[in-house]
Amino acid sequence: MSRITVQGLGKSYGGEAVFADVSFEVTPGMRLALAGPNGCGKSTLLKVLAGDVEPDEGQVSVSGSARVGYVEQEMGDDILAQQLLSWVLSALPSWNEFWEQWEQAVADGDDARIERLAHRQAEFEELYGYNPDHKARAILSGLGFADGDLHKNLGELSGGWRERAKLARVLLQGADILLLDEPTNHLDLEAVEWLEEYLLSFRGALAFVVHDRIFLNRVGTHVLFLGGGKPVLRKGSFDEYLAWDAENADQRAKEAAKLSARIDNEYKYINKFRVKARKAAQAQSKLKKVEKLERELSQIKESQASQHRGRSLSFRLPEPKRGDKVAVSVVDLEFHYEGGGSVWPKLDFQLFRGKKVALVAPNGAGKSTLLKLIVGRLEPSAGHTKIGPGTDVGYFSQHQQEILNLDNSVLGEIRRLSDPNLTEEQVMSVLGLFLLGEPYFDRKVKGLSGGEKSRLLLATLFLARSNFLILDEPTNHLDFETREGLIRALKDYEGTLLFVAHDRYLLGEVAEEVWALDENGITPYLGGFKAYREKLKEEECLREQAECVQEQAKEKRKLTKEEKRRQAEERNRLYRQLKPLKKEYEKLEVQLEKALDEQATIEEKMNDPASYEKPEEALKLNASYKDVSDWAEELMLKMSEIEERMEVVTAEVGEIE
Repeated sequence: MSRITVQGLGKSYGGEAVFADVSFEVTPGMRLALAGPNGCGKSTLLKVLAGDVEPDEGQVSVSGSARVGYVEQEMGDDILAQQLLSWVLSALPSWNEFWEQWEQAVADGDDARIERLAHRQAEFEELYGYNPDHKARAILSGLGFADGDLHKNLGELSGGWRERAKLARVLLQGADILLLDEPTNHLDLEAVEWLEEYLLSFRGALAFVVHDRIFLNRVGTHVLFLGGGKPVLRKGSFDEYLAWDAENADQRAKEAAKLSARIDNEYKYINKFRVKARKAAQAQSKLKKVEKLERELSQIKESQASQHRGRSLSFRLPEPKRGDKVAVSVVDLEFHYEGGGSVWPKLDFQLFRGKKVALVAPNGAGKSTLLKLIVGRLEPSAGHTKIGPGTDVGYFSQHQQEILNLDNSVLGEIRRLSDPNLTEEQVMSVLGLFLLGEPYFDRKVKGLSGGEKSRLLLATLFLARSNFLILDEPTNHLDFETREGLIRALKDYEGTLLFVAHDRYLLGEVAEEVWALDENGITPYLGGFKAYREKLKEEECLREQAECVQEQAKEKRKLTKEEKRRQAEERNRLYRQLKPLKKEYEKLEVQLEKALDEQATIEEKMNDPASYEKPEEALKLNASYKDVSDWAEELMLKMSEIEERMEVVTAEVGEIE
């Protein structure tokens, strides 16, 4: 049985312990989530397990001939010159060499060699599957690669796509033990969900680091929490771990409070009677008892400190000034990359004040490009974007770390990027809010981790007090607790928000609307992320049903001419029933659109304070709004009745076909 066993593991850098006394075992079917704040050693632990880093103490044992899969960190020039599919397949033994040996053995009539090669073929197929090329293509497709990418050189791919290629190669290897460090960082929503399903069916042992809450809960069967003193291993999902942790902390706090109260009472007795001769002996006895209780209290407090999960980011974005009704309007917008057509068809939309909208699309569909056009980082090829004159934009990008001066100190850099009128105390207190307090003030920016640099940029957004935030992957590089703090702040934010993210928890908690961007333009989902996901699932089911129908059609017996004639007559009869129903439905649909337009116009007037300066006009407005609402409701009721009748007829047509 393939397993990885860790005993008393410890690692330090510069005399400071990253982690210590870590012991656990990962067995087949176990999916261990390594959790904890940034800097607690999760990635370092994975490197130790992979054999890339030597521990200072303890040992790692991998059973027997277990194959360990770990994503390599660097790609040399020799790798970048290779084609994607070829490089991914090169992780497996050469099948070409095997078949050459097979053909030679057959030509020589060497039965003994043919038998040995047959055993070897069976071993290969057991390890790598019957068709490695097909499996490689399926994995690359699942991770978002198109057929046209498979023969591109790796050097032509962006950094994010190279990371996907590394992951594909490791998955194809068919390892017994998988070690994955932030595998979702460069994946879009579809690829993240594909990877989840892949790992849920993985039969080997898995240890992984990821900060996506939904991924943690779906994939992990156990949690190893680092960074809180003594490592804690618990069976169950991450949410179950958090519930246990909170319950445990609460229990410890109650025990500590009880002990403190007992100690206080005992001291009251001791102080009252220790000077009286008749009670002095009892007071002395109680003193020994109190000392024992104090030792117990000290142990509980030490335990509380060791189990503490670290400081979490907790802040509220300042209330922004009231912005324009339309935060941004986009008209006939196009963008062409050099030598190519427009990324999407002409875009036209308005984003209204106070809305929180998530922009979703597969990687490469132009989400980040659209955000850059809105904030003026790119020039449109046609059309224009317009920010309202009273709208102040705050922009955050996962690639924006490039604007940081790496040789500057943290304090110097936030001063450079912020309003010069801010006081020293204001700047320092905001850095503290983002967990970049006094120990960080004089530290060079280049010495910060990716997550700390992201927090520094978020701190500048906080100081800007913008009423329109545009965020591109704001949770990348942030640990779980920092993500949670940011999500809470964005939920409470009172300004306008447009963001791109593949963090499903962020999308579900913050987005009031989802705008899907594709080759047809923008499709809004007013029900938020839930409505968007339901629509995708519905489309997927329809595709599967269509495929099933096609298969069934192939198996159907051929109809006689007489049967075909009878079916055609029945279909025509039903279609004659459908025609007037469809016509009536379309007529009502036009009227409903007109009613809804009128309703929207009246709503706009009702939202204007000037409409209430004359009471009689306000009364008329309210009456008009009620009339048009009643009209719209009546139209929808009629359309619903017609829909039901059409469904009955359509079902009959379906039965014939």
